Amino acid sequence: MKSKISLSSIAIWIIFAAMLATMGSYHNWTRSKPGERGVIKWDVISYYGYLPATFIYGDVKLGFIADKDFANNGKFMYYRLENGNRLIQTSMGLSILYSPFFFTAHALAPLFGQASDGYSSIYQLFLALSSLFYVIIGLFFLKRILLRYFSKGATAISLLLVGLGTNLFFYTVHEGPMSHAYNFALITIFFYLIIRWYERPALKTAIWLGLTYGMIVLVRPSNIIAGVLFLFWGVSGWTSCRERIRFLTAHVSSILVMVFFFILPWIPQFIYWKAITGSFIYNSYGPSGSSFFLDSPHIREILFSYRKGWFVYTPVMLLATMGLAFLKGKLKQGSPGILIYLVLQVYLLSSWWSWWNGGSFGLRSFVDIYGVMALPLAALIEHLLKRGRTVALLAGALLTFLIYVNQYQTFQYTRGVIHYTGMTKEAYWLNFLKLKPSGAFWQMLSIPDSELARLGIYYDYHTGSDNSALKELEEARGMEQVRMEISGDRKLSRQIGKHAHRAELGYDEALEVVVSRVYNYKISH
Repeated sequence: MKSKISLSSIAIWIIFAAMLATMGSYHNWTRSKPGERGVIKWDVISYYGYLPATFIYGDVKLGFIADKDFANNGKFMYYRLENGNRLIQTSMGLSILYSPFFFTAHALAPLFGQASDGYSSIYQLFLALSSLFYVIIGLFFLKRILLRYFSKGATAISLLLVGLGTNLFFYTVHEGPMSHAYNFALITIFFYLIIRWYERPALKTAIWLGLTYGMIVLVRPSNIIAGVLFLFWGVSGWTSCRERIRFLTAHVSSILVMVFFFILPWIPQFIYWKAITGSFIYNSYGPSGSSFFLDSPHIREILFSYRKGWFVYTPVMLLATMGLAFLKGKLKQGSPGILIYLVLQVYLLSSWWSWWNGGSFGLRSFVDIYGVMALPLAALIEHLLKRGRTVALLAGALLTFLIYVNQYQTFQYTRGVIHYTGMTKEAYWLNFLKLKPSGAFWQMLSIPDSELARLGIYYDYHTGSDNSALKELEEARGMEQVRMEISGDRKLSRQIGKHAHRAELGYDEALEVVVSRVYNYKISH
């Protein structure tokens, strides 16, 4: 008998075809602006740097950069430490995941007449393909999770919404080598292994759980909170919580196996940090001044703001969050763990100094959890499908529209119609579903001061502001005017006070740092 391909498999192949076709039409591996190169740019320069440094230039310490014959040209990003060493800021998890594609490109480069320098187009092509490869694997694991609890129809629709209706699409196709597509796959696989291990705590599953979790954290250390899924999956109350403790206690040997294999992929990282910093464990984000401000989360902004609000730019995830209410009835043992994970994720991401994730389409860090959020999304969809034909048709129209909006806004972002960091309510609605930005758009933006944000102080520069009067004043009077503006903003004053406390400065001293920066920015723009 001939086997029939399932609806959910068809959904994945549709996603694959759409992603591959879009990648081909944009061919980002060859496109570049002055000073940039294909897909190896921005954060990817750091994620990727371990591979060419080790296997092409032969020195992960980046000593070759001091060679007068070596032109860096943005190939490597690093921080110069007090001991004189050059530190790659990001951990090496992505370099490990890139490596099969890097070595393939390195072997093929001479055959295609490409430079074997780690940066020619063939390396960039294979790096772009790697994100697609991992995402499709993640979707197949997600399919296996969803089919355990939901109908074939709800599973297929959920897969299409995750793959085409969220910014997972953008971070697979346009900026794929960023960390998010990879952690989407890893966290989805991790979630699948958790479910399997609690059903049958086999040694093989424990090994893969430890390795996968280790890689998740090595790719993006803040994703250590994915461990709450392991602790709380299947826990629905105090009784099941006590049962969970007894279960874990009875499988201590299996837990130790997980811990060992969690640490295993970290060993090269520990060795690297020891060689560069003198310590096996090191906060590599410290030199850049990047940190969390856990006492000042921007929860409303991260969810609803027009700058980057998750529910504004990825409304499918608003439906997924609403679906938690339906998941509780469908899958009671899974709902609390997912809710705890979501709450922790929102809190942690909203506490990061750059809660808007720098230049990005929507909130890119949330892409990592879409495999988990697919369960409450599927619960909502299944509920709607059972409400009768009329409700199902209306729901289908809404979900189709949300996919359309995501694809359209993805296109807008690539054309600058959605600004990478300065969107406001006025700018958003002025250009809503337009192909080209209106001329007035550029006067409606609000650009955050990233240097002040690293101090936990959030000040925006409005592109439509007229600073000509300020420029005509003497410096002392101009500074006083800015000082009065800042002192009159209670929220801003509280942020300055918190920074003064953290930095052990007097309030007036901290205030003057802000006043000086804001004044100098305004008179220079």
